[in-house]
Amino acid sequence: MTSTIVIKQCGIDNYEWLAAGKAALPAPQLVVGDGERLAAQCAQAGRVVLLARAENIALKTMPFEKHERKLLRQTIPYALEDDCVNDIEEQHIALGDITANTVALAMIKREQLDQYLAKALPPEVDVHQLVSELLLIPLHENRWSIMVDDDRWLVRSADYDGFALEADVAPFALQLMLDEAEQLPDQISIYCDQEQQSAINAKLPELLRGIADWQYKDYWSVLAEGLSQQAAKPTLINLLQGDYAPSLPWKKWWQTWKVAALLLITAVVFQLVVTYTQLSVLEKNNLALRAEIEQAYRSAVPRGAVMDPERQLRRKVGAMKGASGEGFVSMLSQIGPVLNAVNGLSLQSLNYNEKQSEVRMTILAPRFNDVETARANLEKLGLKAELTGSNAEGDKTRARLRVRG
Repeated sequence: MTSTIVIKQCGIDNYEWLAAGKAALPAPQLVVGDGERLAAQCAQAGRVVLLARAENIALKTMPFEKHERKLLRQTIPYALEDDCVNDIEEQHIALGDITANTVALAMIKREQLDQYLAKALPPEVDVHQLVSELLLIPLHENRWSIMVDDDRWLVRSADYDGFALEADVAPFALQLMLDEAEQLPDQISIYCDQEQQSAINAKLPELLRGIADWQYKDYWSVLAEGLSQQAAKPTLINLLQGDYAPSLPWKKWWQTWKVAALLLITAVVFQLVVTYTQLSVLEKNNLALRAEIEQAYRSAVPRGAVMDPERQLRRKVGAMKGASGEGFVSMLSQIGPVLNAVNGLSLQSLNYNEKQSEVRMTILAPRFNDVETARANLEKLGLKAELTGSNAEGDKTRARLRVRG
């Protein structure tokens, strides 16, 4: 996979780019192609760097006070206002390396930057950095560097100092730089074609001719060397800051994860439907269960409000338990089998009086003799069973019994 791609536009839908891997070897490869080929290779790159012509970008190093450090983006434009020919609001300022009391910056007209971004690359290419080509010219300690590209001279005298001018004007600017320099370079590296050496040497200020170190390299070979220097000492200033900061590549991410996202959404929707269905079934079962509980409670406690039948019944059973074992539970365990033993007899209602330790119940029997049979069987268990009333109900007998322990 390509780690970095450095791109330069060479015409309408025509590009040159340097494809470099993470390792030093193999060396970066120069590729020429159209926008479609460029987009395909950029899709596999970890970092896409677009080169901007050095003529359009001013590089500077500005001092600042310690208290201004957190407000540099607000204070730097005011500090540059007097030095700027055009309105400072028309300029885009990008910050670079920040030291204890200096900040590197690159400045370009917003109009130029807008036009450049609109026409430079195909829309499928996501650019991570837009930098001045001057910052990729190799620079060595106590040296200046000059790269001759056709009729242009690109001069770099420090990390963030230099210029790009036409060949006829550049020597004069170079002489001014020498006049203003506090310290002259020990040597000057000149990158050019071999056949250009004589013409270039004739234009050089006389002071630089004796310290010239001629390097016969083309444009991309020089930038490949500068790119390798960036690993040890990064000096690039990315112009894509502030209003021009790249947005997140949602479209690219969507194309990469579209299938997985659709599958995930489908799974989530399916799970929600299943969960809703299960909750609906459980809700219906819960309502049916609550109805059965209430019905069972009413069979034991016919009167009174029903709020929480299960809890209410537990409380009543707890209240009915006697301390000596002769309470409601004990009596019910004796009465139940007796009533169940008489064929056709059913319990209609039951009430327990804890203070008197007695159970009052209403039963419905096929015949009066069945009532007497049940009462007699209770007496045999040692209980006092008293018939307190009876009446005929159709062909059956309804009777009321009072049973004491």
